[in-house]
Amino acid sequence: MQKLIIKLTRDNFNFRFKQYEGMFFHADIDVEKEIIKYKITKDKEGTELKEFGNTHMKDKDMLYIPQIEAYIDLKTVK
Repeated sequence: MQKLIIKLTRDNFNFRFKQYEGMFFHADIDVEKEIIKYKITKDKEGTELKEFGNTHMKDKDMLYIPQIEAYIDLKTVK
């Protein structure tokens, strides 16, 4: 299982929903499963929860974040 934390900024990602700017996207990625559990928080530690849910991978390196309607290339954020 791989844990991933990404800070959502307009400098790094092209998304249109301003309320998520500066928040943190946390994902638990299990490469054997198709569903990925995630949460969006106000802090890097993941304690101030804003949203949570499930998402999916497109191909093997593209992670979909539904709230910002964007695919994230995992090769560019590691």
